Amino acid sequence: MEPQQIMSLAIEKEAEACALYADSAARAEDPGVRTLLNELAAEEARHKELLEGLPADKVWEFRPPRAHDMRITEYLEGKTLAPDSTLQDAMVFAMKREEQARRFYEAMAAAVQSGELADLLAKLAAMEAAHKARLEALYEDVFLREG
Repeated sequence: MEPQQIMSLAIEKEAEACALYADSAARAEDPGVRTLLNELAAEEARHKELLEGLPADKVWEFRPPRAHDMRITEYLEGKTLAPDSTLQDAMVFAMKREEQARRFYEAMAAAVQSGELADLLAKLAAMEAAHKARLEALYEDVFLREG
C-alpha cells in the first residue's frame, strides 16, 4: 500500500465517523447526547480536513499529539447508538470506536513491509489514541469524579 492510499483510507474512515455521529445526532432524543454527537461529528470533519490538507511531500512530517491512555474503555461495556442512548452510552460508544480505529492502524502498521509506511500508520494510530484520550478525560470529569 502506498502512502497516499493509506491517507485516502484514513480520510475515508474519518468521513464515515463524521457521518455516523451526524446521523446519530439527528436521531438522538436527549439534547445532551445530540450536542455531544454533533461535536464529535464536527471533530471528525476537522480530522478529515487535516488529513486532506497534508501535502503529499509532507505526509512523513505529520506529528499527532501525544496521549495518555487512561484505559477506561477496558472496564466499560459498549452499546450501539440508538435514539434513546444516554450521554454515558454515547461517550462509551465513541471511546470504543476510537480504540477500534487505533487498533486498526496498529494492525496495518504491523502488516506492512516498509518502515516509512509503518511509521505513517503508527502516527494515524496515535492520532486515534489522542481522540480517545480526550474523550476519556471528559468521561472521567462527567461520570467518575467524586463530589
